[in-house]
Amino acid sequence: MESEPRLFGEVALEMGFVSIPQLYEALTVQARYEVRSEPYKFLGEILIELGYMTEKQVLEVLNVMHATEEVF
Repeated sequence: MESEPRLFGEVALEMGFVSIPQLYEALTVQARYEVRSEPYKFLGEILIELGYMTEKQVLEVLNVMHATEEVF
């Protein structure tokens, strides 16, 4: 049992879909949206826009994230 939910970027990195520099770039873009008070974008959306992940890969990561969550 894990105490904290896994983060999207962590899972995508473990699955080999993104590199650390690509993940940091996407997180930087996400932070810029927040600073500018622009509508929130999910990390998966940003990684697709940057061309680092496909929609299928994003769905695979989400499936892994939700499959490992325990329901009580």
